Amino acid sequence: MAKITVGITGMAGFVGSHLRDRLAREDGIEVLPFEDSFYDNPGRFIDFAGQADVIVHLAGVNRDEPEVIYNKNIELMQKLLDYCDKANNYPPILFSASTQIDRDNEYGRAKKRGMELLEQFCQTKGSTGISMVVPNVFGDNGKPFYNSVVATFCYQVTHGDEPTIQNDGQMSMIYINNLVDDIYDLIQQNRKGYSVEYIKPRVDIKVSEVLALLKKFQAGYTECGMVPAVNNEFERDLYNCFITYMDERDWQRNLKLNTDDRGSFIEVFKLEKGGQVSFSTTKPGITRGNHYHIRKNEKFCVISGHASIKLRRIGTDKVIEYKVSGDKPAWVEMPIYHTHNISNIGDSELVTLFWINEHFNPEDPDTFYEQVEI
Repeated sequence: MAKITVGITGMAGFVGSHLRDRLAREDGIEVLPFEDSFYDNPGRFIDFAGQADVIVHLAGVNRDEPEVIYNKNIELMQKLLDYCDKANNYPPILFSASTQIDRDNEYGRAKKRGMELLEQFCQTKGSTGISMVVPNVFGDNGKPFYNSVVATFCYQVTHGDEPTIQNDGQMSMIYINNLVDDIYDLIQQNRKGYSVEYIKPRVDIKVSEVLALLKKFQAGYTECGMVPAVNNEFERDLYNCFITYMDERDWQRNLKLNTDDRGSFIEVFKLEKGGQVSFSTTKPGITRGNHYHIRKNEKFCVISGHASIKLRRIGTDKVIEYKVSGDKPAWVEMPIYHTHNISNIGDSELVTLFWINEHFNPEDPDTFYEQVEI
């Protein structure tokens, strides 16, 4: 069966990069290359539009002068439609609108006008379009002071700043993993004509409640390395998001080594709730891992031997390395979307302790293989 070719405008952005990574895990989908520079290179954009079986239009501007926000978002939509026309290809177009379409601001008005342009285009060309009305989105890799209040609060809390709440309103929110799952489901559907899809938020919560949770996470992490209890999927996802905004040096936590005539004792993790602890032995020269998770929070602790732990955020080239040993105990974070491995670089057997926030389920392992070093 031929693969579905999907084009994503704004693929380098917050939602776009996550959607790219989500679709890359599907054998039946090929994601077309796209760069923002295509907008200023009609030939490249027309070629892109001509190859696509589906286009997800995520490119947009939400922070600038009001007039720029409105005009730029309209321009991005109009160019997409024009280039599809010039390519003589009319694939289904999924457009990322916003719940702000009903608000009195230039961003909301631009998104509403974009929906109108797409509807007119679909009616004229007999093609398919879906305007996705998306609630507030949060997740890792969002830009502080740009993508969401959660990104801003996560950055501030993890960097010693005191966040301020200007309006303690109720927020309808969706986690980035849920959003890209919903978009994938829409790609799979065989809709005809134009329609509006209201993406379902997964949680309604006050701004102050989000900030209180983040401050709790930070206090426990700083004071004693506490792994907090998460009472629902939202708190799990918020904690995973919180971890990714720390400085890289904070993912390694040095531990107190207590020794006496009997040997040594080390408090590794304090668990507020549950999880799974395990250990492995690894022969010299052997590497384990080379995979990443999108849901699990995981930590490694070498208790005997010498190891190199390497991580790389998928979609990037930067490899982070920690050299650790049982002589100077420390644990290292394995943040979500970071492929990771551990190598025995010593002459003796390596013993490693692992903690993970959920029991292993062979039917849903949340483990995706990808080499750290490419």
